[in-house]
Amino acid sequence: MARIYTRSGDGGQTGLANGSRIDKQDQLLEAIGDIDELNAHVGLIRADKPKSDIDQQLAAIQHRLFDVGAQVAQYKDNPIEAQNIEQLEQWIDDHQNTLEPIKQFILPAGNRIGSHVHLARSICRRAERHAWLASKLHPIETEVMQYLNRLSDYLFVLGRVLNEGDEVFWQPGK
Repeated sequence: MARIYTRSGDGGQTGLANGSRIDKQDQLLEAIGDIDELNAHVGLIRADKPKSDIDQQLAAIQHRLFDVGAQVAQYKDNPIEAQNIEQLEQWIDDHQNTLEPIKQFILPAGNRIGSHVHLARSICRRAERHAWLASKLHPIETEVMQYLNRLSDYLFVLGRVLNEGDEVFWQPGK
C-alpha cells in the first residue's frame, strides 16, 4: 500500500475484507471499532511492562484480536477456533490458582496496570455485545463471540493478578 489514504470512505461507506462495501454506521463497524480499541488498549497494558509470561500472553492475544477483527470484517482466513478459546481458559485457570477466592465484588480500580486491565475488560464486553448485535445481520462465527467472552474473563482475572492484592472492594451504600 503506497498511501494510507484512499478517499474511498469519504462518502460514508467502507470496504470489508470480502470486497463488499457497507455504511460506516453499520453495527458491524461498531464491533470492528471496539475490537480495534481493545487491541490498542492491550498494547497500552503491555507498555506498562508486565512480567514476561504475562507480556507473552498479551502479545498472543493481540495477534488473535487482529484475527477476530479480520473475521468480523468478513475475512475468512486465520479463523478463531476452539483451541484459541481453550488457551484463554488455561491461562485463566493458571492465574486464578494464584489468587485468593473472591468474597465480594471488586471495583475496577487498584494500581495503574490493574486499572488499565479492568478498562480493557469493559471494552472487551462492549465488543462482544456489538459483535452479537452485528451477527443478526452479518455472518460472524460464534467462536468470535466465545473468544471475546472468555477474553473478558481472562482480563478480569489478569486485573486481579496485576493489582497484586491492591484490590478495591465494593462497599454498598458508600
